[in-house]
Amino acid sequence: MGCKQSKPEEVGGFGTPEKSPRSAGSPSSKSNGAYKSPSPVKSPRPATKSTLYYILDDAVENPKTIDVTSIWPQVIQMCAKDKGTVFYVDPETSSTPLHLACRLIDLDTEESHSAIHGIRSLIKIHPDALSCKDNRGHIPLHYAIAPLEQSDDFIGHLWERRAEILRLLIASDYESSTEYLSRNDLIYDEQDEAGACTALYRAIEQIPDDSGNPGPTVSYIGVIQEANPGMVSVGNSSDGDKPLALLYRRFTRQFDISEKFFAGDNSRPEVVQHRRKYKMSAGNTWKIIELLLRPEESVGNGGAGEWRIVHRAVQVDTPPDLLRYIVETNAEELTERDHAGNLPLHYAAMSTPPAPGDQKEFPPFYTKYVVDELLYKFPEGAGIPNREEKYPLTLAVDTGKQFIGGGVKSLFDAYPEALKQTDLMDKPELKRVFSLQNEDGNENDEDDDEEEDAEDGGEDEDSPGGIVKDEHHDAIMLVQKDGATVSEVVTCMWAYEEDAGVQMLGSMAVAKMAKVGNDSEKLRIALGAVAAVVNAMKAHPNEPIVQEKACSALKNLASADGKREVSFVALGAIAAIVGAMQAHVGDAVVQEEACSAISEIVWSGGADRATIVASVSGITAILNALAAHPEEVSVQKEGCRALRMMTEYKDANLPELPRSQTEPLLAVAKHAFASECGENAEIILSRLS
Repeated sequence: MGCKQSKPEEVGGFGTPEKSPRSAGSPSSKSNGAYKSPSPVKSPRPATKSTLYYILDDAVENPKTIDVTSIWPQVIQMCAKDKGTVFYVDPETSSTPLHLACRLIDLDTEESHSAIHGIRSLIKIHPDALSCKDNRGHIPLHYAIAPLEQSDDFIGHLWERRAEILRLLIASDYESSTEYLSRNDLIYDEQDEAGACTALYRAIEQIPDDSGNPGPTVSYIGVIQEANPGMVSVGNSSDGDKPLALLYRRFTRQFDISEKFFAGDNSRPEVVQHRRKYKMSAGNTWKIIELLLRPEESVGNGGAGEWRIVHRAVQVDTPPDLLRYIVETNAEELTERDHAGNLPLHYAAMSTPPAPGDQKEFPPFYTKYVVDELLYKFPEGAGIPNREEKYPLTLAVDTGKQFIGGGVKSLFDAYPEALKQTDLMDKPELKRVFSLQNEDGNENDEDDDEEEDAEDGGEDEDSPGGIVKDEHHDAIMLVQKDGATVSEVVTCMWAYEEDAGVQMLGSMAVAKMAKVGNDSEKLRIALGAVAAVVNAMKAHPNEPIVQEKACSALKNLASADGKREVSFVALGAIAAIVGAMQAHVGDAVVQEEACSAISEIVWSGGADRATIVASVSGITAILNALAAHPEEVSVQKEGCRALRMMTEYKDANLPELPRSQTEPLLAVAKHAFASECGENAEIILSRLS
């Protein structure tokens, strides 16, 4: 629904040729280091047009040639002289002057409040414009969420201004604003990799590395979060990625860059400044993470504002890798009760199973991961009741979780005495499930009738409390299922990280999904899968089959490196691949897949990634692979290809290839497998010093 014109137009007579149509929103194409936001699709500009609208529209279309700083005084003056001009609605785009004004708020780089005053004047005269939708269905707030243009330079006061304008727009029409901010299908740019997402996600995606103190981007995100705090757990409709996942990838990238080692003296001023910048940026990103996790009303025993990050993290479906980091860095909170008398484990036990297709929840196995993570650090928590004297096991049983996938079995194994709080006589299905547990905590699968009951759902229908009977092999079945989603596979891998079979099959599933997808599909998969695959490699370093399948998965996901904060460096993928080669020199398949993965990563990431591979002894690992498997055509082929890719970039910081070792290896490969290795071997030989 758009806005109807309520005032006559002024005669403008400013007919100009039509520009090429561009989609509404923020950053799309890159030009001269800046992102240009596309504008609503429209026909050639009509001769009759509000003068105010024309001035704003012309600035949007020609941001490089028009002094936007001078626009805002004109807007304020026109609002004072002729209020009717504010009510203009373009017949082709259905845009109002307020829509256009919101698209210009970043183009005035002067440190002033003129843009704020101009937008306030428009709202004061025509507040209904706040809920007007243009021909793409967007209200003005849509264009204020992210910059029209974004340069690589960080300009703090622009983000302070944006935060203030967002606060003004939201406060002036809270109902329309919160309705807009509640959506997860917003499209800001037809060409954008994120696709349909939440406003909160888009805002986070667009903020630069903020090294300010205090960081203005923290306040900017805070305005959006304050208006609709529930969106922290909502995934994008396009790919399911969530704000906290994006932020943690950003945090790990920034922190990794802050630790970068440079050639020469690392105490020189430029290196110190570089590290300080990214440490400050990582610190501000972490402040945003804390901001999103903060409860709406954080009031505890110590007074207003008291809250605990671990307690909150287990309540809002925090991504597995972020949850682990929070638990490890705040382990003392595992033993602390919050104002409600609960430990983090109590909240994990109370979490309810997700509804099918719910974008706000992780798959059921997620609860097992959370419970196991908390029990690993503080197993005694299973024997501590909450304020209502209920043990975590009791709380978990009451929610109707899966027995294994929901963490019920883990809680039972940690403190079986807690089962005394549950009246099994009134819950025959519960009694049947728990009776299958022998003294060692293993399941007895001999009763066919009970297995049949489990297949039928195993839920107690005679009482409100109950659990869903599942089996350990359900995880194995899930990661092999053709219809399994990336989220299901990844969550299962985190929940069963101790199971090499699940890790191997999960990596195979990821590799299969990524192999058939285009680059956009690979990126969608990589958002959550890269961290899970690397975790599998770290959890099972001595299992060659896990290393092999994980390398294959990372190879197929290599094109996603460097996009949407996916960093193969920060996530440890490159180090894990080289580590697999070093640990399994004698395994030809591991060497083949690892060399192939290195080739794809360097091909996608260029000189920087070649430098990183070399810094973790990747070249030595490739040479060792060639030396260890002279008769394996696949290893020779992929090894030569990897060496060629590593030496492709002159600006890569690589150690010199040792001619005495390299030349004989290449000669063997060239002679034994001329068609597969000849060309690459010749190219590498020509590059030897």
